Amino acid sequence: MTEHDDRRVCPVTGEPLLDGEYLSRGGAARVRVATASMPGLMSDLAYAASHGVRTGEQVGGAGVPSSRAPLNLALMIEVDEMCDSILTWATLLLSHVMGPSYWVRPGDWWMVARVFDLHEDKLRRWSEAEQCADEVLYSVARLERLASPGRQRLVYVGSCSQCDADLLVRDPDEEATTCRECGAVEQIGEAWERLLSKARESLLPRSRATRVAEILAGTQIKDPTVRKWTQRGQLAPRARRGGDRLYRVGDIERLATRRM
Repeated sequence: MTEHDDRRVCPVTGEPLLDGEYLSRGGAARVRVATASMPGLMSDLAYAASHGVRTGEQVGGAGVPSSRAPLNLALMIEVDEMCDSILTWATLLLSHVMGPSYWVRPGDWWMVARVFDLHEDKLRRWSEAEQCADEVLYSVARLERLASPGRQRLVYVGSCSQCDADLLVRDPDEEATTCRECGAVEQIGEAWERLLSKARESLLPRSRATRVAEILAGTQIKDPTVRKWTQRGQLAPRARRGGDRLYRVGDIERLATRRM
């Protein structure tokens, strides 16, 4: 064994780490550059992620309406999931540097970019930096793929039941499609049902659970209404994660559609 065999390296770039570092300068710079693209990236995704769901248009209890609309349901859910990860890490980094009373306002992507720009050096020496970089870089890369023109011409209808790869189709009203990864022939309706079932069973903080439930129900769900349901005992958290109460998306959707 040489004297360099046990040397710590950056998980992002492979560069040697200095004492007290968890990311190299190059690794932290990659996170900064990736998050700097978020304002423009979210602008590119805004149309696809906010159209296709019309007020009063429900996905339906069976999970697959005849037109399988809104066709961008999966995109909307996935964009929300990736954005939540990036926003969470921006808030955690800001709280680490400035104190627990500081946080990043949801949807403020300029602020997210600014946090990773201003505190790039602090990120390098943060014990959570490796996980932060891994999740943020993955999420930004995923959003970039979702925003690509080629991807927007295809419709994501769920995951392959055999290998879990994305099922992308040009015409979601077709009966079946072939997985591009493993070659399995998948029924589009069944894949769509799995997607909706997974969305309904998701346990999320109340605000995120409400956003996903709005997508499923096809109607606006106001936060005061959700708070009223919790106060009346009609809605209760199913679990906790740290200090967050987690709500089942399907519970909120059920209450929302019952009012329609």
